[in-house]
This record gives sequence, C-alpha cells and structure tokens, in this order.
Amino acid sequence: MKEHICDINTKIIKIEPENINWKNLREAAQAIRDGKLVAFPTETVYGLGADALNSEAVSKIFQAKNRPFHDPLIVHVHNLKEVIDLVQDFPDVARKLGELFWPGPLTMVFKKSKLISDIVTSGLETVAVRIPNHKVALGLIKEAQCPIAAPSANIFSHTSPTRAEHVISDLLGRVDLIVDSGETMIGVESTVLDVTELPLKILRLGGITLESLREVVTDIIIANSNIEIKRSPGMLSKHYSPKAKLILIEEKDKEMIRKVWKTALQYEKKGDKVGIIACKENAEKYPGLLVKVLGEAQDLNSCAHNLFAQLRELDKQKCDIIIAESFENKGLGRAIMDRLRRAAQ
Repeated sequence: MKEHICDINTKIIKIEPENINWKNLREAAQAIRDGKLVAFPTETVYGLGADALNSEAVSKIFQAKNRPFHDPLIVHVHNLKEVIDLVQDFPDVARKLGELFWPGPLTMVFKKSKLISDIVTSGLETVAVRIPNHKVALGLIKEAQCPIAAPSANIFSHTSPTRAEHVISDLLGRVDLIVDSGETMIGVESTVLDVTELPLKILRLGGITLESLREVVTDIIIANSNIEIKRSPGMLSKHYSPKAKLILIEEKDKEMIRKVWKTALQYEKKGDKVGIIACKENAEKYPGLLVKVLGEAQDLNSCAHNLFAQLRELDKQKCDIIIAESFENKGLGRAIMDRLRRAAQ
C-alpha cells in the first residue's frame, strides 16, 4: 500500500472518563460525522474510528495505518438495538451473549446487512460488531449518531496502543483528532466470536476468555484454519509486533529461565541490546539485564494490561532483541500467548 503522507494537523484533546468534557466529546463526534479520523479509547486498546456508513471515511483508516484492505474492521455501536440494522440475522445465542457480555471486550461476527459496505468487511459477507465498555467510547458513538468502524490506533502490524502517547507516536500527522483518556483497562483486544453457525468459533482470543464463554455456550471451539480466520481482524501471522525482534521462550519454570538467560547472553555477545519481558516472580533472576515486568504470573489481568505498554517501553529504550517469557495457557493467558506468538513470527 502507498505510504500515507503525514500532512494532517492532528488535534489532541483530553476527555476524562469519570468527568467527561462534553464540549470536547461533541467536537470529536462532529469530526466523525464530517468524515474525519478520530482516535479514541476503549476498554481494550485505543481505536482509530470513522463513520462506518461512510466508505470514503473508512478508506482513510486503511491509508492512515498502512493497513491492507483485505483485513476487515470491527464496527462499534452504542446498544443492542443498533446491531439489528447492521446484520441479516441476530441468532438467539448471540443475543444471549450480547446481554451478558456487552458492553465489553467481545466482538461477534454476523452475516452483514446491505448497510455495511464491502470496504468495512474486506468484501466478506460477514461483519464484526461490538459494544465497547468505556464511557468515552460509548459517548462518542452516541453523540456521532452512527456506528464507528475502528481497528487499533497504530501503524499496521505494530504493537497496539494502550495510552494516548502510543497513538501520538504512531499516528501524529496521519489522523485528524486524538482523544486522550489515559490508560485503557484491559490492554489486549476484544475476543472475536463467529456466531453465524454452530459450533461457535473463536477467531481471535482476547478480553473475554474461552472459559467465560463456555459457561454460557458449550458448543464453542477455537478456530485454527486459515479459511476461518479471514473473517476476523488481527489474525495475520505477523501482528502486534514491536520494532525490536521478539523471541518467545515457550518452556516452563527453571528451563524457561535458563533458556532466557542463554538466549540473552548469545545476543549480547553479538553487540545487541537485549530486553526481557518477565513475570514479577522471575524479574530478579536476570541480574544485569534490562527487564520489564508484566505482573505476577497468576495475575493474568495485570499481565495483559501491561503487555503492549512494556513492549513499547523496550522499543523506546532502543532494544534490538526482546526475549519474552511464556505465560499459562488459560484465561487471559491464551490471549497473551497469542499476541506474543504473532509478534515473534
């Protein structure tokens, strides 16, 4: 794709979730209605939004991010009623999941209605929809009076942004407006679930765990074929990547620590600057090395929350190599490992 020219005078405004500046929010909503690009917070990561019903505006998202047009977008709405116009069919199981998990980090894939253009869905017959659980995001959608198409607000395939400063680093001069609302809560993207047929299929692991979904619907699997994952954003093999080369050590306990050490020393001998992504319990086991802590190994919520921010911190410190410990493959650990594996491709 042709490189986007960074010639836009980007405006940055602050909107605190607990004390919303309605003048600023209405300004952001007007920008959406005017066909402009607005980066805004959700509970997962910051999104880059445009009017989902304005094809010309949506095309600017792909240009600003250098995103390939074959990677579909998620459409964000304000409530369940707004989903109905965007889809051909709203299955009972999807309605039940929506009532339980929306607003929240669950995206569901439906057969799309004629309102949704091909540019939003990359020519697919399905559309991905969610209701974000963030006061500023919900206020923006409501004030804009239209569904908002929004992938993560970063350069394509790079580490997702969880703070406004991350968005500014990637997209200053590429978008019209950036809403600064502080840190996001969850830190990894939404779970994407295909509800068009049974068994339901998780196309992307994320903020809602497999275990939580299976408490509601037992007939659910994690999709693993290339045919299935084309329906979802964020599923290309190389994704969520820092600028540094990332190496994921998929071992356990003492063997993992030994291998992290060995790999770090190998690269340091070559003259590379090495950074380590580790859990709190292991941080002191790498003396002399640059270590960024995600959280306690069993506190997967904290580890997910800190993942992208710490990867960006190591990039800021000009690391050539980032070596990441592995995390338990359960709950949010599945999403953390998914992001690390894709970043390491």
